[in-house]
Amino acid sequence: MKTFVFPLLIFLMAVLILLTSGCSNEAERHYNTGVELQEQGRLEEAIVEYNEAISLDPELAEAYSNRGIVYVNKGEYDKATAAFDRAIELDPQVADAYLGRGLAYGSKGEYDKALSDLEKCIELSNNPALVELAQQLLDELR
Repeated sequence: MKTFVFPLLIFLMAVLILLTSGCSNEAERHYNTGVELQEQGRLEEAIVEYNEAISLDPELAEAYSNRGIVYVNKGEYDKATAAFDRAIELDPQVADAYLGRGLAYGSKGEYDKALSDLEKCIELSNNPALVELAQQLLDELR
């Protein structure tokens, strides 16, 4: 069985390049605070901020996706996949959510699902850093 090793720091840096659009000012403020806390490694506090952003704007896919990243970094892969599932449900074009879910699936040993999500990330993304990371992870799994 393959071991799935992923570069969390690279992943964190790549996916924190998310842009918020169409959310309320208050939800955006909590989202942005969550991003800052996440960058500082204050993961529990970041989750609180993302939860608040989501409560104010339940359609904010980026908040679900970043919350999923936090859960991946904490090793809470079931919570991560649920967060990424919701982000993808809200916006099926969010490439980084597929990358994150692929990492979570790979970490859980669900390699077929991981491969599928990583391939979808590559298909959707116009961010070279995300594409490179997804390709690197695909190569590790194959």
